[in-house]
Amino acid sequence: MFRRAIPFGSIAGVPIGLHWSWMVVLVLVVGALGRLYDGSVGGDAALPMAIAAALLLCVSVLLHELGHALVARRYRLDVRGITLFALGGVTEIADVQPEPVRDLLIAVAGPAVSLLLAVACGLGWWALDDPALRLLALHLALTNGVMAVLNLLPGYPLDGGRVLWSVICFLTDDELAAARSAALIGRVCGWTMLVGGMLYAAALDVLNGAWVALLGYFLARSASAGYRRFVVGHLLSNISVADMMQRAFRAVAPELPLDQFVGRYVLGQVDQGFPVLPRPDADAPQPLLGMMTLRDLRRFQFDQWALTHVGEAMTPIHRLRALPPEMPAGEAFRTLVESGEDQLPVIDGATLLGVLRRRDVLGYIERRAASRL
Repeated sequence: MFRRAIPFGSIAGVPIGLHWSWMVVLVLVVGALGRLYDGSVGGDAALPMAIAAALLLCVSVLLHELGHALVARRYRLDVRGITLFALGGVTEIADVQPEPVRDLLIAVAGPAVSLLLAVACGLGWWALDDPALRLLALHLALTNGVMAVLNLLPGYPLDGGRVLWSVICFLTDDELAAARSAALIGRVCGWTMLVGGMLYAAALDVLNGAWVALLGYFLARSASAGYRRFVVGHLLSNISVADMMQRAFRAVAPELPLDQFVGRYVLGQVDQGFPVLPRPDADAPQPLLGMMTLRDLRRFQFDQWALTHVGEAMTPIHRLRALPPEMPAGEAFRTLVESGEDQLPVIDGATLLGVLRRRDVLGYIERRAASRL
């Protein structure tokens, strides 16, 4: 899930989060609909209707993402959570080996839910007598219909792009070629929407044109980023942390003063972090006490180094993002990137088994990519 997402409970065991950008959009939607309803229904009903419509829009997006999540759970995949953000929602599913039929069914589940909601709201618009409720039902029908259509655009990483990838992969049995084609079409769709939205904004409607252009820009960027992520995941498939970690590493004792730590471990060295062990020179596996990094060192002034020990300055184990040896390498690489660290410890319980360094993962990716050229 997004780093700045606010936890908002869970549904069917799936954690729900709200990104701060969704809050901003919700306020803007309430303001825009409030003015629209003020001209349609007038009186004191405009603001409550606008709030109800915005909240029901939020529910619609959530149900769309739950469609993806529940089908993924049906296939026993690990669904990490759903996050609502400015341009919609995203369902985070743990990386697994791609499978065209399964991935197609997961991709179409969201748009199918949106289409069902559009039909249900359309029937409500047809059956209701109250003008205000009919208008609300009509807006929800149109919104869910547009949501389904936009998500079915044949561009990765939209649902339609994932469907396209599944079909091409099923027909060609080439995952990378299918991803390349879906991402290319995604970029074409994105840039087309961007240019079209800008022209529409200049000629007719600034607000809606700008919104379409923003969606196009997001799609074009996401297509490129999604393809890179797919390639990295493909190159790291069937590889675990235990296969890539360094079992030979330099460790530091907790009683070492910081000035000696700098002289012996930092100056002239490439590594920026070191495991802290009770007896660094021992051959037997030892419990990890923490990690001593340059970030920890910078918290102390130069004149404090001689008086401060590594054990006082280190990041203790309970505050570390440690990796289990069985974690898939692709997931571990994303954890490394998100942590901002150059390396992370690999532990079994509290026992240190090795370290996984970012440059080792990047080097492995480059070698695997070069061997496929």
